[in-house]
Order: sequence, then C-alpha cells, then structure tokens
Amino acid sequence: MNSCRLWFGALMALALAMPALAADGAFADALRRERSRPASPRFERAAFLVRPSVTAVSLSPDGRQMAWLRGPEDGRSLWLAPTDAGEARQVLAGSDATDLLWSHDGRWLLLVSPRHLFALAAAGQAGTRTLIELGGPGGREVMEVDATSPAAVIVRERVLDADGAPGGWRLSRVRVDGQQERLADAVGRITGFALADDGRLGWLQQVDGAGVDTLRIDRDGHRERVLRCDAMWRCALWPVLDADARALFMSDIGGSLRRLQRLEPDGSMRPLAGDPAQVADVDEATADPATGRPTILAYRGIAWAAQGLDPATQARVDRIRARFPGKALRFQPGAHRWLVVERGGAQQDARYHLFDPAHDRFTEVLTTPPLRGRDGGVASWLPDASMATQLPFDWTASDGMRLHGFVRVPPGADPATLPLVSLVHGGPWGNVAADEFGTGVSQFLVNRGYAVFEPNFRGSTGFGRDYMLAAQGDFGNGRVQRDIVEGVRALLAAGVGDPRRVGIVGASFGGYSALLGVTWQPELFRVGVALVPPSDFAWDIAWITRSTEANSLSSPLPFELWMTQVGLGDRGTLQRMHDESPLANATRMRRPLTIIAGGDDQRVALRGVLGYAAQLKHLDRDVTLLVDPAAGHSNERPLAREASLYLIADALHRHLGGMAETPPDPAMRDYLAANLRLSGDALTTASSASPATSPADAR
Repeated sequence: MNSCRLWFGALMALALAMPALAADGAFADALRRERSRPASPRFERAAFLVRPSVTAVSLSPDGRQMAWLRGPEDGRSLWLAPTDAGEARQVLAGSDATDLLWSHDGRWLLLVSPRHLFALAAAGQAGTRTLIELGGPGGREVMEVDATSPAAVIVRERVLDADGAPGGWRLSRVRVDGQQERLADAVGRITGFALADDGRLGWLQQVDGAGVDTLRIDRDGHRERVLRCDAMWRCALWPVLDADARALFMSDIGGSLRRLQRLEPDGSMRPLAGDPAQVADVDEATADPATGRPTILAYRGIAWAAQGLDPATQARVDRIRARFPGKALRFQPGAHRWLVVERGGAQQDARYHLFDPAHDRFTEVLTTPPLRGRDGGVASWLPDASMATQLPFDWTASDGMRLHGFVRVPPGADPATLPLVSLVHGGPWGNVAADEFGTGVSQFLVNRGYAVFEPNFRGSTGFGRDYMLAAQGDFGNGRVQRDIVEGVRALLAAGVGDPRRVGIVGASFGGYSALLGVTWQPELFRVGVALVPPSDFAWDIAWITRSTEANSLSSPLPFELWMTQVGLGDRGTLQRMHDESPLANATRMRRPLTIIAGGDDQRVALRGVLGYAAQLKHLDRDVTLLVDPAAGHSNERPLAREASLYLIADALHRHLGGMAETPPDPAMRDYLAANLRLSGDALTTASSASPATSPADAR
C-alpha cells in the first residue's frame, strides 16, 4: 500500500525588511507599453458592476446543440440552439437552475438547482420531469454525469437513521428513466469514485479519521485499501478508469504541484502531465465527451496555459490558442463542434465561440448584451481597449521565497507618479488568477487613476502545496503580512507608485490584512478600506469552530483538523495572533479607515467588528463604518455593491489624492444614510457635492 498526504482546498472565507527584487526587463518593458497606450476615458462606477445576461452555457457531447440560461437570477429562462444553422428557442420561461449538464448520450439536458434535478428531453422524446430532490437533511448532491451509462448521474448523500440523525454516506446511480442503483455505502464521507467501462464501481474514496482512503473494489464487492492520503496532500480520484482499468488522480503525490497521475500495479504513482513551466497546479481538467477521461489540462499561475493529452487534441488546442492570444480559455469539446469560452484580464465579459475543427473556423455566439445591476436594463460591456493590462509581477521575500502577483496601471500614465493600492485577496487560501478580469474592483480603481497591486502571498492556492503551506499559520503581523508589505516595496522600487501615497484594501482575510497594515505599517499605508474583516483572526477562528459554518468551510475534514494542518491549531500561535490583532492594538491605529460589514455575516462575527470600531471611535480615530443588516459575508445586491465602490473610492480620494468620485444619487444616499453607523472626518453622504480634493499626508 502506498502512503501519501492529502490537503483539501476548502476556501475559508476569513480567510519590514527591504525586498530583494528590482524590476526585470520584461516587467519594465510591459510598463513602457502601458505608458505608451492612449489614456482611458472615465467610466461610471455602475459600469463595473454589470451582469451577464447569459450563464451556464453547455455544449452537448456530439457538439450539435448548446443550452444556456438567460436573464437575471430571479427570472432565468432556458434556451436551446443548434450549433449549425437554426434559430435559438426558449424551452422554459422560468427556471431556478444554476447549472446545466448533458447526459452522456446527449439526449437529455439535466438542470441542477439547489432543490432538485430536472431532466429535459432534448431529442424530441417523451419523459421530461423532475428526477430527484436535492439538498434536504442528507445534503443530496450531483457529483458527476455518469460517463459509462447513456443517461444517468452519480449522486452522493448522507444517510439518516430512523430518528433523522445523520449516519454514514451513500453513493448512488440515478438514471433518467427513474431507476436508482445503490453503488456504495461508507461510514466516512465519500469524496471520490471511479467507474469501469461497464459501469461497475471499481474504486471509492472515503474520509477515515485524519485522512482519505482509496479503496479498490473487486467484482464481488470486496474492498482493499491501496492508498492512504493523510491530511494536506491532494489525490483526487478521477471518476472514470483509464483504458487499461487503472485509476487516475489529480494529485501532488511525489511533489508539490497538482498533476495528472496514474496508480501503477506496484502501488507507485506515475506522473502523466503537469505544468511544463513547473509553477502552477492543474487548475482545470476537461473530459473527453466520448470516454469521460481527461483530455485537456489548464494552468493559471503567472499566465494561463493549456495542454492537450494526445497529439490531435494538442493540435486543436494550439490552433485555438493562436486565435485568442493572451486569453484564458475554457474548452467544451464535442464530436461536431467545440465550445470555447474566452476570458482575459482586460475583458469584463466571458465570450463564447464555436470552433469547427473540420474547417478550422470560429463563430462568435451568444453576444447578448449584459444587464445593468440595479434595474436589470440593457447595458454594455466595458471596452477591452480602455482597460488595464494584468501584468505579472514576481518578487523575492526577505527569507528568499519567490512570490507572485499582478499589477495594473492606468494606460497612458507615468506609473511612478501614481497613488498605489494593495488589493489583498480573501481566504487566505485563495488567489488572484492569471488573465482574469475579476470582480471589477481592480479595474475600477485603475480607471480612477490608481496603480493596483494584487499579491498572491504565501498561503495562496494555485502554486502548489508547498506554496500554500509556507505560511505555517503566521497570519498575524508576521510572515504573510511581510510578504504583502515586501511586495509593495518591491513594486515601488520597480518604478510603480508614489511611496507617499499608498493604501491597502481587501475583503474578508484581505480586509483583515488591511486592518493589520494601517495598524502595524502606518509609515507605508496611509489609508485602509476593509470589507467584512475579522478584527481578531484568532478569535474569529474560535467563534467559527462553535458554529455550523465550520462544517461548510473545512469539509470533508473536521474544522479543527484543517486548522491544525494549516498551522492554526496551536494555542501559542493563536495567542500570538490575538496579541498582534488589530483589535488588541487599536491604540496603534492612527490612519483613516473605512470598514464595511454585514449584519448577517456567519463567517466574521459582527460583534468583533463593532467592538473594534467602537474602540477606534472612543480613541477619536478617523473611522467610517457601514453595516448592512441584511448582508452576509458577501453582498450581491447591486445598490450595496455600488455603495461599496463609492466608499472605497471616496476614502482613497480623500487620503491619497486620487480622482474625486461621482457623488451618490438619491437611492445611494438613502442607502448610506440608513446603514452608516460612523462617518469619517470628511465623508459626506447627504450633499451632492464631491468631497474636496486633498493631497496625501506625506508625514
């Protein structure tokens, strides 16, 4: 039996030495290209918050039909269209589906919603109906479309006892004709499976204590453990065996980066494919629609890259990449056509293209304009040519570790003269992806005249297990915060940003980092904006441990075990984090600060935010606090999102001397008046006049 360790990338929503790196030639050249571009016009902030009118686009396995959802969340309709000639047709006027899947034979379109799985006859046959209920006390969910059956899905659920208490776990096959087949029961949570070509369950993965066991199942149903994956190593089982009935894994066994590997008869793991640059994990794997086996791997480290796993597929991937240089692509191959989804760092929207391999021809499809955030009216996408380019930027930390991030600067501007904003991602186990427009906050700030730095500090995902674990739990005013600070200083040394005008902004863990920055590095950060921030990360971990939220954040491992594996299970570490927390050091905080919080946040305790803000107010600090009582850890309501952009821009304008923001309209003024608990020294919400321009405090 082979032994390895497995980590589960649960995205927890909490997430001053001089640096060693000067700008290399490639980065300096990229800055010169940005400076030579025409300056961009100013766009209204609402333009950065438009929503796509088309979602969940899915191509049939034969490549002859595609389906999509259209309209706002509360009024989506379902559409079908042939990929050759022919008109699109609306087949459902309303649907609560969030995902669309095709059966393996392509005759059924499967609509997945939080409440049920619905089968729509897509080939003119009878039988459209609800197949099964989803969710519920057992948390029933669709894991995969069954690639070994014409029309079936594989479903996982928690088994309840006679009293309704949760027991073990069950894996089942649910066919479109209504038949259900129990494939396996397990005491621990089922995390993966693999089917043989005849549909028999050949392999099963289940949680056992502090790790995951991979079990081989013979034709008589006997189980043999062949792989033990203890916490923090990744070895996700691919759901279909290879042509020689061997198990495939997306795994970092034998290294740090997640690769496609195969379990050999002698128990060893053989790497089949991984990032040629040896920087990034496999980010996405595309399955062959005929076999269900992996056919394309994609990586999103410093730049997006992809590789086909056979010569014919590689040739097609190369032709598609040549057509869309510098873009991040997602592939849905079909026998007749491919669907290519195009994204980019300067491209606000996803664009959809049909690729005809036989004639090497591309056709753009689904060009429906987006929707305005507040009223759902027809809007326009921001023009790519006016958006900032996402520039990779690497720096060496003071302990020698090489770190990665991205920079955006306004086209046509001298980067050395710009106010600089460090925009810190949440998690902390998350990342800023290559060739990705993102939420729009970064591009909004660039459009307001700021250079924006987005660091993938140690602890970030996507660059291998070692990169993520290198944080070693040092999430106070320690190693991770130094990574961010040293990255900012490296960027300043590389000629980006005015060192007298630097701010820090972030949400969740990024908001916590913003609080740390204005508390412990006030000589660098002149202003902070923190959205849904824990004021004491250690205390918030303890609070979550006692809540049901812990189960969703760390599944399948117990929350306490996950915290131990990422270096946060030691009492001494948590005490140091508490001692270094913004809450425990409120007297040190003397920079202007804006905090935005949710009254129904289940991941960051509101009372911790309120207590911290109250201390700052008592100390007569310049603090602005907005609490939306209806918001959770995220707030997707368009008016609330736009108000957040306004508050960010207003704070940066007042304290870094950037552009004055467009004043709130009556609806936003009402929202701010209702939800602002504390107003900073210069913030005005009732007046239509813009705040007065003030240069940054250079003290």
